[in-house]
Amino acid sequence: MLRTTKTENGPVQGLIGRDPRITVFRGIPFAAPPIGDLRWRAPRPAQNWDGIRKCYEYGDLPMTTVHPGTGEGVPRGIPNPALADFPMSEDCLYLNIWTPAETTDDKLPVLCFFYGGAMQNGFSYDPTYDGEHLARRGVVVVTVGYRVGLFGFLAHPELTKELQGKEPVTNFGVQDQSAALHWIARNIRNFGGDPDHIVISGQSAGAESVQIQLCSSFNDGLISGGICESSIQFDFDDGDCGITFVDSLENSERYGMEFFRAAGINDLTQARTMDGSQLMRLVGEVGLASPAQPLMFGVSVDGMFLKEPLHSSYYNDRIPDVPMMVGICHDELDQLFPHRPASLAALEAQAQIYGKRKEEFLRLANAHTDADAGAVLNGLGFNPFYSWTRAFCDLRAGSGKRVYFFLFDHDMPGDDSGSCHSSELPFVFDTLDNSWRPFEGRHYDLARQVCSYWANFVKQGDPNGTDINGVDLPLWKPYLCSEKNCMKFSDQPHPDVLPETPILDFRLEFGKDRLRHIR
Repeated sequence: MLRTTKTENGPVQGLIGRDPRITVFRGIPFAAPPIGDLRWRAPRPAQNWDGIRKCYEYGDLPMTTVHPGTGEGVPRGIPNPALADFPMSEDCLYLNIWTPAETTDDKLPVLCFFYGGAMQNGFSYDPTYDGEHLARRGVVVVTVGYRVGLFGFLAHPELTKELQGKEPVTNFGVQDQSAALHWIARNIRNFGGDPDHIVISGQSAGAESVQIQLCSSFNDGLISGGICESSIQFDFDDGDCGITFVDSLENSERYGMEFFRAAGINDLTQARTMDGSQLMRLVGEVGLASPAQPLMFGVSVDGMFLKEPLHSSYYNDRIPDVPMMVGICHDELDQLFPHRPASLAALEAQAQIYGKRKEEFLRLANAHTDADAGAVLNGLGFNPFYSWTRAFCDLRAGSGKRVYFFLFDHDMPGDDSGSCHSSELPFVFDTLDNSWRPFEGRHYDLARQVCSYWANFVKQGDPNGTDINGVDLPLWKPYLCSEKNCMKFSDQPHPDVLPETPILDFRLEFGKDRLRHIR
């Protein structure tokens, strides 16, 4: 097996996986540490090293508000006590590789995974997404560390003045992801991977990251496919876009200035000289930037790395023609978003947004009581996770692109969380044995099948084929506008068709009229 190989910066040595047919390389630097003068700058090339670098340990966690090893402020089940031993620092630009390759000539398909965490938290080696089981299925798996929160997404007029015209003025975290993709394209052949066959995937903010990388011209020609788990960022331009992590540069700059003011930071020079841990404490102490939302730093339409809002790229078909898998978890539909007011008055207010099409909307809603109105405003047609994802599939399928829709609706033993946000991850990576939950045999059967679907998609742009044990998997048809196919994962995978949702169809047509041909 490939225990030792080379990179552009020097040779590396990995460790034998739990399966001796897998080699694991942990903590390979793909960029220079973004510290000192490189704080809030685009990633720079990694430095060369002498001798063989022993890639046995993961790199540092990115700077976040809560250390995931402590459990403080983190929902039950997420903390892992072992992570308390891993340091957290700004020096976090490392990636990890699981490869089943025997030689550098194997040319295996590559899966690159971006973690979630609302762009504020997360790290590349959560035990849930250990890549070994996917690698056993003939895929080279890469997980990428990137800057988050304040260090990954600060925008400020001083940064814009300093960097404008030379490099992107913000979006440092997604620039890190792009730098990793370019590193993979240049180096993955030495790990038995195919640089011309790189599929990117992610969950939650990681799914948004997939969308951003597909929409950025910085990655032209690099990406062969995309997987977005929970969910698609979208907008119908009808005043109800829900939560988004993408904003205008102007709003993000105002946000950055407000943080500096509230934290008592005079200017960018002072901020660059402050200790990183002190800055993270200030993020926590400052608290709310507005009564509605905690202080958060997210992606901006900066005009260089990201030239337009994501939904504008979707409506105008300005993303690569690559196969995609997108989907959601059933119980996150209600868990993550509060219900809207159940009243005819609230429905009337929504109808006003549609102008000349107001009466058409009200006819479709067919609401006669407050309860009827609540059912419309809190139904699938307005649920952000469902409506965003299904609308994206309609646009992709409508322009002749291949897309597969999935819905996780499985049980999660150990509490009453159900198929909650991120609950699909241990099934995708077949890592149930890394969880605290008391999974049973049927869960392991499902995980084996789900992981095989994902590996098949990485290999061929189509999830269909055989399980790792050689048994044919249930047929997963692509989503079509005329036949809204999906694969539903409950106790077993079984093909299904999404329900007709006239309100959602109406909103999508409204969005098309408003947002097509707009950059």
